[in-house]
Amino acid sequence: MEHPYFLLEPLVWSLGYALSSVMLKRALDGGAGSLRIAFLNNVFIGLIFLPGLAMLPHPLPWHLLVWPFVASLIYFVGQLCTFLAMRVGDVTVLTPVLGIKVVFVAVFTAALGAGAMPWMWWVACGLSAGAVFLLGVSHWHDRRRIMSTVVLGMISAALYGRCDLMFQVHAPELGTLPFAAVTMGAVMVESLFLLPFFREPLRAISREARPWAWWGSFIGAAQSAGMAWTLGHYGEAARVNVVYSTRGLWSILLVWLAGPWFGNQEREAGAGVMTRRLVGALLLLVAVGLVLSGGKE
Repeated sequence: MEHPYFLLEPLVWSLGYALSSVMLKRALDGGAGSLRIAFLNNVFIGLIFLPGLAMLPHPLPWHLLVWPFVASLIYFVGQLCTFLAMRVGDVTVLTPVLGIKVVFVAVFTAALGAGAMPWMWWVACGLSAGAVFLLGVSHWHDRRRIMSTVVLGMISAALYGRCDLMFQVHAPELGTLPFAAVTMGAVMVESLFLLPFFREPLRAISREARPWAWWGSFIGAAQSAGMAWTLGHYGEAARVNVVYSTRGLWSILLVWLAGPWFGNQEREAGAGVMTRRLVGALLLLVAVGLVLSGGKE
């Protein structure tokens, strides 16, 4: 029987994402600005992977650099959509909606012939989609704001899903760390184009919001780097993303148990809403169980 212990890695990254999201939401509510948050996150992730550039092969196969640069653009646009959605919406809506990425990964995997998709994994993807609905689209007191969050979140999920498949398929050609280093280094450089659009400079972030912005960005960058490593090293983008989609569960539990400490009041949406979201979280856990079973066609 297969023992996919490596799937513990995306579980850890999902916890990091939930913690980062709550912290960055606090920073955004404090006026940090979504573009400045995106810039900080990308600088951190670029610096984390910078040593990987030393592992680029010599002579450098220039034709293989096309894919990490394309992946960087896809990731960059997806990230901007994520932070815009976070600014207008709730973490307990956005983070579960991002879990729909697992469905996009499954579709891209099948369409591009990037790997086999056992029937149990398709069932897991369907359960994850249902969980996303219960987790994220269960409170309609403000339709326009929630729909904006959902649409931006789904665009992000589709872009992130395509980026994940690029890591799975193309990273082995160049090497996992060099591929990730070029991709995230390019994302850091692309972030420089955000500077003219800052409403205020980084130093103008308020003293109250500053630690949330810096620590949230660092944790977010670290878990993104971890996911890039896991996808490039092990592949298995579909299974990795089902486990990673538990970030929706962790975000709800974090807001419910410690929301006020983070200055987050989303749990005041009501017991009914939170209960429906927890039911969705249980569906998500069932989906994870199916994926962990390692079923084959």
